[in-house]
Amino acid sequence: MLPRIPLLRMAVVLLGELFVGSLQSGNPFLSWLKIFAIFLVTQPDRVDALDCGPGEYPIGAECCPMCAAGLRVFKHCTANSSTTCIPCVEDTYTDHPNGLEHCRKCKLCDKGANLVPEVVCTSTKNTVCGCPPGYFCRYLGTEGCELCRRYTVCFPGTMVKERGTKTTDNVCKACPPGTFSAANMSYSCAPWPGLKENGLVQEKEGTPPSDAVCSNCLPVTAIVGAVVGVALVAVAAGLIYIWQRRKRKNYVPPVQESGSGQQDQALMLSVENGDQTTVPVQETGASSEEPNS
Repeated sequence: MLPRIPLLRMAVVLLGELFVGSLQSGNPFLSWLKIFAIFLVTQPDRVDALDCGPGEYPIGAECCPMCAAGLRVFKHCTANSSTTCIPCVEDTYTDHPNGLEHCRKCKLCDKGANLVPEVVCTSTKNTVCGCPPGYFCRYLGTEGCELCRRYTVCFPGTMVKERGTKTTDNVCKACPPGTFSAANMSYSCAPWPGLKENGLVQEKEGTPPSDAVCSNCLPVTAIVGAVVGVALVAVAAGLIYIWQRRKRKNYVPPVQESGSGQQDQALMLSVENGDQTTVPVQETGASSEEPNS
């Protein structure tokens, strides 16, 4: 490309030429103007920047063809050869036509910010970071999520007003008076089961019915339960008493042994008014000796 004289320098040269005829008048201003014009003309010319076309990049005095996405420049073009390109290695990429001598490094997802790879890096695309299950993106950058936060849990006594998305948190709402929720992340609140009929009131709005307390009254179910419990205890006590009394009535005392160590029993039957009674009788052994006189 041929060097071009800047427009400002050309204007100064023309002005100098216009006043050449007036230099003989001895005007100092014109003399200085001539000197300035000569200085500019004698300065080395500068080459303007190369105006490369689409798909080319400037390198020295040449416009070289760019490498495609996924490739990088291995050797720049010359007057006799085109650009030499090679693929990006693992964990590097170029996502558009380029004249780069080195591929870009793939982005690493920061575990401290609860980030995980949502789109894996390839030779033509950078990593896109996202959030793991149970998290939402708190700060979204130009190349993916930059910070993830755990979803808020709606505890018992509340309900989910708005379900969280990839970029928004769950929104919880307290159960209205007279209703409750007994589990985490409930999407509705149920009415209290018969609190007025049983004389129960809420200890705290939205809490489960198990947390209700009695106010100046006893529930009907509690009264019935107490009566049934007392009746069962009374029946059990009566059965135990009858069983112990029969056991004492049928008890037979053990028979005593004789001095000689032999056991003799006699059974005497007596019939009185048609009843039969068995009476144990103790007798002395037949081999016992009478005392000497």
